[in-house]
Amino acid sequence: MTTILITPLIWLIKWGGDYFFIYAWAFTFIFTMAIFFVYMDFIAPLFDKYTPVPESPLRTAIENLAKSINFPLTKLYVVDGSKRSAHSNAFFYGFYKNKRIVLFDTLLDDTCNPMLGLDEDGNKREFPTEETEVEGKKAKGCSQEEVVAVLGHELGHWYHGHVWKPMILNQFLILGMFYSFGLLVKNQKLLADFGFEEEQPTLISLLVIFQFIFSPFNRVMSAVSIYITRCFEFQADRFAVGLGLGEKLQTSLVKLVTDNLSFPMADRLYSMFTFSHPPILERLAAIREEMSKKSKSE
Repeated sequence: MTTILITPLIWLIKWGGDYFFIYAWAFTFIFTMAIFFVYMDFIAPLFDKYTPVPESPLRTAIENLAKSINFPLTKLYVVDGSKRSAHSNAFFYGFYKNKRIVLFDTLLDDTCNPMLGLDEDGNKREFPTEETEVEGKKAKGCSQEEVVAVLGHELGHWYHGHVWKPMILNQFLILGMFYSFGLLVKNQKLLADFGFEEEQPTLISLLVIFQFIFSPFNRVMSAVSIYITRCFEFQADRFAVGLGLGEKLQTSLVKLVTDNLSFPMADRLYSMFTFSHPPILERLAAIREEMSKKSKSE
């Protein structure tokens, strides 16, 4: 993948002249968009099995949630993430009015998993109740209501544009970095300090400038990106609370932390600069505060 990206980039830098940064940015933008279009439909299925969710109470509940906020849901999948790890997740993808939702099978407990709707003979069976114990072990995954609450959070990202807003910001940053690279690469003393006095290959220029010279800037932008992402997470939680899913969102978050073996506590300052998702205790407190505000306003 790196070779596919770097080789044309080096050619564009040599060919583009003083305005190479525009061509380089355009190429990386087109390449990124192509990956977005191709990955989920053609590459991801090579490694995981994406199964359409059959008619079930869960499918109906998710479709009703999508309709309530005008989310253009076209397909709903369950992916066999359990073959790789016990990590639970749910996400959406797609452009414009062609959105798909993917649920990890580890997110679903036996009370709502539609893939468990058939027995060994292919006959329909009744879904167990939430009180059903699985072979004496503590059940993992979320109930139907909790899965809907998790999706309420995820669709909050869609509703508030949390996907395209960082994408636009990143494009401006990439354009600015290529422009700055064009200014720095003209300074021959820069590469001479790294031992390249006579020949100064374009590849080495890319490595030195992007990896070393831009390092302090990248560090600052990483902190800014984490801060923005954390704000988005709180905003998506508030969106789910606004849909009346606050109570189930809390219980689902607790289950996800337990199932994913995540440590619930973290130093506040450290997490602010390291964790893209706020620790669960902060999220639970914010959800309860939002629920309190909502109940008072009603």
